[in-house]
Amino acid sequence: MKSKCIISMAGNNSTIVDPRDLSNKRTFTFDYCYWSTDGYIENDQGVYLPDGPHSKYINQERVFNDLGRAVLENAWKGYNATLFSYGQTGSGKSYSMTGYGGNKGLVPMICEELFEEIKQHQNKDRQFYVYLSMFEIYNEQVQDLLSKGRKPNGLRVREGRHGFYVECLKSVPCSSFKQLEAFLDQGIQNRSAASTNWNTTSSRSHMVISIHFQQVFTDQLTVKHSEIDLVDLAGSERQRSAGVISDRFNEARAINLSLTTLGNVISSLSDKAVGKRVQYIPYRNSVLTRLLSTALGGNSKTIMVATISPADICYDETMSTLRFAERAKKIQNRAMINESLTEQLLMDLKEDNTRLQARIADLEKAGDSHIDERETLRRLIVDNEQQLKEMQKSWQQKLEEARREWEQQYSSITKEEKMMAEFPYLLNINEDPQLSGVVRHFIHNGISAIGRAAGLEQDIVLKGLGILDKHAVLTACNHKVLIEPLNKAKVTVNGVPLLTKYQLQHLDRVIIGSSSFYLYVGFPHERSSRDKIHKYNYEFFASELASIEGFGQVNLEAGGKQEKNLDPNLTRIFHDFIAIMPMVAQVNQISEELNKAVTFELEMKNLTSTDARGEELEKEIIVKVTNKLAKQVEVWPLDKFTDRQLLIEEVYQHFLENGTLHKKMQQDPFWDPVEILHLGSAHVWLETLAYCIAYEDQVDVNNYQGKEEAVIQIRLLPCTPSGDPLGEESVVVDPDNLLGKRMDFQMQISLCLGVKWIRGNSSRGVQIGFMMYGLPTMFYTPAVWSNANLLLDYSMCFTIQRVTTDFLSYLKTHAVVLELWGLQEGCQEMETVFANVPLASDGSVLLDLSYRNQWTSVPLDYEEHRFKLSEQLKMLEQETENLREANRALKNENIKMQKKAEKLRKFSSDHVVNEDSVKFTDDRCNQKSPFPSWDAKFAKALKTFYFSMIGVRGRLIRLKEIRPLDEDHIHCLTYFANERSELIKELGEELECCVGKLKNDVAKIIRKKKELQIDSSAMA
Repeated sequence: MKSKCIISMAGNNSTIVDPRDLSNKRTFTFDYCYWSTDGYIENDQGVYLPDGPHSKYINQERVFNDLGRAVLENAWKGYNATLFSYGQTGSGKSYSMTGYGGNKGLVPMICEELFEEIKQHQNKDRQFYVYLSMFEIYNEQVQDLLSKGRKPNGLRVREGRHGFYVECLKSVPCSSFKQLEAFLDQGIQNRSAASTNWNTTSSRSHMVISIHFQQVFTDQLTVKHSEIDLVDLAGSERQRSAGVISDRFNEARAINLSLTTLGNVISSLSDKAVGKRVQYIPYRNSVLTRLLSTALGGNSKTIMVATISPADICYDETMSTLRFAERAKKIQNRAMINESLTEQLLMDLKEDNTRLQARIADLEKAGDSHIDERETLRRLIVDNEQQLKEMQKSWQQKLEEARREWEQQYSSITKEEKMMAEFPYLLNINEDPQLSGVVRHFIHNGISAIGRAAGLEQDIVLKGLGILDKHAVLTACNHKVLIEPLNKAKVTVNGVPLLTKYQLQHLDRVIIGSSSFYLYVGFPHERSSRDKIHKYNYEFFASELASIEGFGQVNLEAGGKQEKNLDPNLTRIFHDFIAIMPMVAQVNQISEELNKAVTFELEMKNLTSTDARGEELEKEIIVKVTNKLAKQVEVWPLDKFTDRQLLIEEVYQHFLENGTLHKKMQQDPFWDPVEILHLGSAHVWLETLAYCIAYEDQVDVNNYQGKEEAVIQIRLLPCTPSGDPLGEESVVVDPDNLLGKRMDFQMQISLCLGVKWIRGNSSRGVQIGFMMYGLPTMFYTPAVWSNANLLLDYSMCFTIQRVTTDFLSYLKTHAVVLELWGLQEGCQEMETVFANVPLASDGSVLLDLSYRNQWTSVPLDYEEHRFKLSEQLKMLEQETENLREANRALKNENIKMQKKAEKLRKFSSDHVVNEDSVKFTDDRCNQKSPFPSWDAKFAKALKTFYFSMIGVRGRLIRLKEIRPLDEDHIHCLTYFANERSELIKELGEELECCVGKLKNDVAKIIRKKKELQIDSSAMA
């Protein structure tokens, strides 16, 4: 994307610049700051290295030496250690944690170094045990990533003696880094498959890798154990989006509860660290904070990596992340060494069980009033017995169980590597780079089917959105692969929907259904070392879809780079567009599968729209929602759509698991109450009124995309106070002749023709609204229904009792923007609110009491406001007197300059120039005399100043003469104070301009005179 960098780093300081106000800078200080945006080169192994001795780039190895080694040191000492990454999606969280390609992240480097140190410390008196667990939290449900099966409602989170834990979470013993790495790959592969099959989005899920490290000292019969938690959090933009817009679901449900609660916990802990009184820390409000309670505020040494984007389009997210990290650094944990006697642990667990059983017996005698407590105690007993069983099981037994599973995993990896060298395949592409390229579907010779059900062993089974039981057929023959969709199934190749049989080419982009993205990797002989498969990422797919849709002139290259001359104003819009397109496709598919008859369509708001001055309005992405059954249309802003999309996914997930839907309409995220809809706008320029000329025309109403929605017949009519039209004799040549006079005019809207909104549904209606000269209300025509050609016959009269320069400027440079609004059955019609509109006795709207640049509301305390206005008037009168004093000072300065000019004139006339010098000067300067007539030049400058001061004197006289229309009317005093302030401002600016011009002219004359005198002396 073409964007500007707003982040700079120096030492441990990070400075961010507000792109909307470059003077607004803020610096944050942390323990470490790492720059990884540029300043690097890629070696033959694909590892990024600094491009020179002065490069700011920090590679992955440096980050590990600073942070990863600190985690390992704490683990060896027996402390719990936690490292979690927080930041916006795409800012480098997963890259920092797991790495990419040859650039290993913190997780694999920590694990590899742990086993290297185990080899160095291994002896007969010390034994080391490493266990790996890996799980994902999505929508408040925990899923085990090391288990092949997926529980519909997730694993349960329970509270034990040592805090919260996940029940039945698989913990795998590992004896080498190679074995642990294989299990990590398996977990990531399961996560990627779930992302496609279950329509979960990794940017909204948290991944936790937990390594339990035990050191057994056989000579001392003690155990030192440490829990190392490595956490990759969901994208931080999910936290900010919660509650940003007004939506009926926000009160009942917080979007992504985990991150919202995490922010609250961090805030509470930081307040507590600085001495503030905190009564409650909300650990229990989400699954994530319950499981991380030890890491956040308990027995753990914790490191947080906050990743940020340096792009200006991500300013809000970057600032939010920096503030979050600044709060987090205030938290203070009290970590303890986890060391205990092995035999003592066994005895404690047995004694604990005995005590719990006795308590259960007492409760049973008490009756049924303590059922919940008895169940809790029984769960604790089961937990203790499980721990006893695990402790009594030998390490060799556990290792043997893990070895069998690892060998099975390793054999599948080996088999996959052999097949890659023989067959073409489809390689998965995910929004999260960490989950891309981990799933391969091999295409065997012959015919293979793609769908939800497998008929043959070589068929490809997919369960993503929009995938049918029999979706498509792949035919591989003679080193060619053909793909053909079945039953009008949705298959897209290189951004183009596929309707018939197509021969796949190496590196074709294939989308099956709505959310299954794949890159086709051809036969081995078609591949090359220059392929750069990793460049075909999720952004490339989305950009390709956007370009096919016709969004801008986008030239795609590998890596998704856009054309350099792409309009910078569209950069942010393009970024939003390509991010939201796949989401819209998914939601449309869910709607189709749930038979909701609701369609979603991406549109750009204000693509061709302008404001009353003809300037472009800010563009943004919106989603048009159409209910085909009810024939109702809504427009959702981007934030509302992203929040609703999550709720729609929840409904779909519930449907897959239970086969039912919510019956209440209020619980349906597809439904919203009917609202009025903005259809388009038309501009009626007011310049003819400045000449008292009537204006009549038919103006086109264009929608956001510039397409015609209707035609409005409009008339601007100058008139008398009684409403009679003015004749041609009232036309003025110079609008300034209207200053100080009364003006009346009518806005007449007679017809609205060819309304497409009503053509599509005769039960619809329209209204037209407009604003005039800064009045704080919108005027609406009466609602008209069921006819595409509407007779409105609407008229509104406006009066200004004293025409001002500001009003004339408004007429010359502004238009009235007619807004066409669409009414739907069940929505409320709009009415003009006259409460804040000043009206004349004849009912016309007074424009004298409005002010185009500012509206001052009338406070409830009338006398207090009147007193303030009186004080303001006194200040203005004092400023007027100061201006008069400045004028008198200027006159005195003029007299002094005239005397000085007279002296210079005498000096030039008395000076004698010899003939040779004059000739020499004439040859060099083409002048008759080296000393021109300076008094003439001074006189010219003073004359220019004098004429420029005529306008200043006129403004000063007008300022002195102007009085409020009615000193007892609060609206009149308000208008008078605003108008007088504007006049003083204009007077000051014009006076400063005149004096500045005079000073510059005099300075030039004096400088020229001195230069000629110096030249003359040199010639002499």
